[in-house]
Amino acid sequence: MVGLVIVSHSAQLAAGVAELVRGMAGSDVQIAAAGGLDLADKPLGTDVNLIQRAIKQVYSDDGVVVLVDLGSAILATEMALEMFPPAQRARIMLAPAALVEGGIAAGVQARLGSDIHTVVQEARAAFDAKLAQMDAPPTISPSSNANPLPDESALRLELVIKNPLGLHARPAARFVQTAARFPAQVYVQNLSAPRGPVNAKSISAVATLGALQNHRIAITASGAGAQAALAALQQLADENFGDVESAAASANETPQTLAAPIVNEIRGRAAAPGIARGPARLYRSALGPLPENKIDDAPREWARLQAAMEKAQTQLRAARAALEARGAKNQAEIFDAQILMLQDDALQEPARRAIFQDRQNAARALHDASEQIAAGFDALDDEYQRARAADVRAVTHQVLLHLLDAAPPSVLERGILIAPDLTPAETATLDPQMIQALALAYGGPTSHSAILAKSLNIPAVVALGDRILTIDNGTMLIADGDNGSVLVNPDAAQLQAYDARVQAARAAAGRAERARHQAAMTQDGHNIEIAANIGSLSDAQRAVELGAESVGLFRTEFLFLERQDAPSEEEQYETYRAVARALDGRALVLRTLDVGGDKPLPYVALPREANPFLGLRGLRLCLAQPELFKTQLRAILGVANEFPVRVMFPMVSTWQEFYDAQNLLDQARAELRARQIRAPAHLETGIMVEVPAAALSAAQFAPAVDFFSIGTNDLTQYTLAAERGNPHVAALTETMQPAVLQLIALVVQAAHARKKWVGVCGEMAGDPRAIPLLVGLGVDELSMSPPLIPHAKEIVRGLSFVAAQAQAQRALE
Repeated sequence: MVGLVIVSHSAQLAAGVAELVRGMAGSDVQIAAAGGLDLADKPLGTDVNLIQRAIKQVYSDDGVVVLVDLGSAILATEMALEMFPPAQRARIMLAPAALVEGGIAAGVQARLGSDIHTVVQEARAAFDAKLAQMDAPPTISPSSNANPLPDESALRLELVIKNPLGLHARPAARFVQTAARFPAQVYVQNLSAPRGPVNAKSISAVATLGALQNHRIAITASGAGAQAALAALQQLADENFGDVESAAASANETPQTLAAPIVNEIRGRAAAPGIARGPARLYRSALGPLPENKIDDAPREWARLQAAMEKAQTQLRAARAALEARGAKNQAEIFDAQILMLQDDALQEPARRAIFQDRQNAARALHDASEQIAAGFDALDDEYQRARAADVRAVTHQVLLHLLDAAPPSVLERGILIAPDLTPAETATLDPQMIQALALAYGGPTSHSAILAKSLNIPAVVALGDRILTIDNGTMLIADGDNGSVLVNPDAAQLQAYDARVQAARAAAGRAERARHQAAMTQDGHNIEIAANIGSLSDAQRAVELGAESVGLFRTEFLFLERQDAPSEEEQYETYRAVARALDGRALVLRTLDVGGDKPLPYVALPREANPFLGLRGLRLCLAQPELFKTQLRAILGVANEFPVRVMFPMVSTWQEFYDAQNLLDQARAELRARQIRAPAHLETGIMVEVPAAALSAAQFAPAVDFFSIGTNDLTQYTLAAERGNPHVAALTETMQPAVLQLIALVVQAAHARKKWVGVCGEMAGDPRAIPLLVGLGVDELSMSPPLIPHAKEIVRGLSFVAAQAQAQRALE
């Protein structure tokens, strides 16, 4: 992010402008004030050393923009710049802009991730809003044009879109994020369905190109970093834009056979599989008509809008984190595109002009700006991309709720939820125990809400039309997410058919449910511990209810994400302790913080990495941040005084990493004892085997560790050099690959030779196809999503260990 420095002769003025910029643009803006002389009473003047320190405070390779008040401040700043090395000096720019208006505009642009040239340009143009209010001519041409023509001499790259759903929201977000990493001016146009060129750093502009599968696009780049930008975008295209969604449901959707109409049936479209019977529960927004009043205080109104947008982004990040905690990482990426939409110039700038120039209130300004973007999606030919208009309106709806102090809708009783449509954020926060199914008047089977409903195992029918909205609350319904229909007040025959349809599935599930607290022992007496992967206290409670014998993976990172500062030792202690207590004596394996370049923390300065999955993540990051790491270790040790807690280090590659982590654990123990706090002399410590190096070195690790836990998701990807969400290489990761099974066998052999146990905590652990193989390989523990536990135990109880060993041996060959 570009840093900002406010230089003024007055310390109070500099600090006040910095405070105003933070209030307008967001608290995470990197800004420092350098006002007055560096003396006790801060007399009026400018101080070269103070300016230099302020620049250093916010400096990064993205650059620093300095705004000054009076002429001598320019001279002092130029002298301060002479104190920097040439390479850094080239990234520091003085903005010829008004201190306040320019500072606010620069802060907004910096927070959006704009390059330094764009930040300076916007700062210069910011004063025009005030001139327009006073009927004065602008000083320069407006710079807010979203899609200026690219330089004719720019470098050019042509690509063919290969992913099935085209350049839709999430691939478009990755495209924009990649382009935004470079200072070059980057533009893109659709050559197959002529649209553009548009600014490649605008999520809305890129998405509205309507780039579908097999469409050819042209990307041009000019200026510093142009070649590198095109190379990065080429690599992104080669990786299918990171798209993980299959278009099979859309492309291979077979037309439904027409049948005689059923009087009480409302036909829609199948969106998420399953069938449910229950009372209608109406879900209607409390958002009333938009205000039409004009405003007097434009900066205040803009601040209201920015605050509402910040709250909406916080909700979207929370929804993303909730889905990730449930294991739906791919679906959680939906919210990345929505957050980018809120930060996009194409939405922010029209709203800002409407507020400052037309005196519109924030709600009306935002609504009109978003409708203009949504209209571009509505005009596209492809159904999937037309559905992105709903995403634009959804994020706008989130902001409007905050602007207008409207309470979000809620469902207080169990049943089938009826609504015109749902935003992805609303869908992600639904409780599957309360919501039996979704029956929506609008939307489509490719909407992000439909995708999220699938991940939550909630049946969904969409596009039912206005008739579904006329149903009274409490009316009995059958919602069929398999054939896309809703039966209203079903008759006896329809209820009988429904009962017959679900009876067989329920019988099988019932057997597993009734035996969920029984041990998972094979028919010839070999016991397998069935554990749970969790991310929260509610997950822990659910795991116990579903028969978990322990927790094999507690993803502690949920406590660190979506916040502006690190959790304290006390907060971590209380959280871990509550989870341990909920397990009622069952063992708890806490994985230490597992984040990195792919899941950044705003309060930890991370380097920008070309491939964060091969960079500073997992234990590597923790070792680079020892104080952050030791705070977590002290909290874990504190809980271990009372409960059976184990600690597990993620992404271990070398013995040295494990040794360094153990040293920090010893330091954390000593620090607790120095504070007269008990700490256990020994804490069971294990490593996650997620990279082949750890598996191949298992014999060296085995004497020192207490256990191994194999993360098969990452182990498979790193072993086969195949990202499991990439459809081009999906075949490599969908089956039980012999190479991965051989690595698992190596770990088991090394561990058992030292009488240490081995768990598996990746998706493979809960896969009915993989369970017999893992049991046969000698794995001692299988840790999985809690809902999978009853069925997994039933599978183990049906196995012969001897037969499973033979099957595993054949799979290794």
